[in-house]
Amino acid sequence: MKNMHFFGRHSNCYSLTIRAVHRAWVYKNRGRHLMKNYLRRLWITRIQAAAEEQGVSYSTLVSGLIQSDVALNRKMLEQLSIFEPKTFQSLAQIAHARIEEGVLASLSKNPDQVLNKFTTQQELLEAGLRNLQLGEKAGAQAKS
Repeated sequence: MKNMHFFGRHSNCYSLTIRAVHRAWVYKNRGRHLMKNYLRRLWITRIQAAAEEQGVSYSTLVSGLIQSDVALNRKMLEQLSIFEPKTFQSLAQIAHARIEEGVLASLSKNPDQVLNKFTTQQELLEAGLRNLQLGEKAGAQAKS
């Protein structure tokens, strides 16, 4: 039993100490649950604000990501919206495409060449080579 922070009889009388410690445990448990609820509401508010910046509602974003099998929880989505806005923008585009046009659209359209479960390293390399070849052709035409 920890009773060093109690004053008066709560710190000296055993039965009162037991009651006080049990009450403290109840408050501690309640506080942990309240903090979890508060943080979840904060994350949702931040995600909603970031989604609105991208032109997508919160419900569309979350349901589109779930349908696209993107396994990110709300805490990670909130962190991405703050520290990685381009990644969050790509996730919002993927979710919006999934909701608007269905499964085939989210498979065929990959905004800004984001790595997801439908894009492999080989596809990215091929796209980079194509862009490089197009750039060389455009440079050769500009010189002539």
